[in-house]
Amino acid sequence: FFARDELRQQLSIGSDASRATYVLLSLLAVDFAFVFLHFLQLTDLINDTSFSLEGDRAYPERFQYMKLLSIVILMLLVRKRADMIGFSAWSLLFFYLLIDDAFQVHESLGGYVAASLGISPALGLRAQDFGELIVSASAAIVLLGLIAVPYLRGSGAFRQASYHLFLLLLALAFFGVFVDMLHVATDLGWKVSFVLGAMEDGGEMIIVTIITWYALLIFGRAGNRFESSKLAV
Repeated sequence: FFARDELRQQLSIGSDASRATYVLLSLLAVDFAFVFLHFLQLTDLINDTSFSLEGDRAYPERFQYMKLLSIVILMLLVRKRADMIGFSAWSLLFFYLLIDDAFQVHESLGGYVAASLGISPALGLRAQDFGELIVSASAAIVLLGLIAVPYLRGSGAFRQASYHLFLLLLALAFFGVFVDMLHVATDLGWKVSFVLGAMEDGGEMIIVTIITWYALLIFGRAGNRFESSKLAV
């Protein structure tokens, strides 16, 4: 009886991983299709900014919203299924990223912060850019602080999942902050600017896709032995 139950559980885990992998490959295919269409704008074959990676409310950005919303929902479902309150904090963090992306929160508040603090341009960056960095850093401190409490008190499975999510968050910050600042500060012509813009937004899309896959993987395994063991990826 126990052997059959263990086998059934292992088959379930394998099936969840297979579904998550299928979703990962499907989302990556769409991401790379949007990157291809973005570069296709350099030719006469397409002249529609709706496919631009840098366009506000363009198709790639809307696709990004969909993935972020999926992550928010999956984190809440994992919290309920695994009974780990820490995933609520992760859900809140990704909800902030969704709202920030959709409504340009750090851009809007960044200008206000820069003006209030009297920040001056430097290193090729505008005062606005420094204001945006302050807003983003402040949000990160608060949101990661909310995750730190359950992390310190949580199970090994939650700590491992949080560690992986944090690494992915650093990768997202690399494209969303470092490459973005490099894009702003670098003035080497429109071609370099175009490539850096594609790196920034394309990189963000791919990282968010990987996070979506990982959240789906966690959700699938939360109903098995996730709560009592480390998460094997």
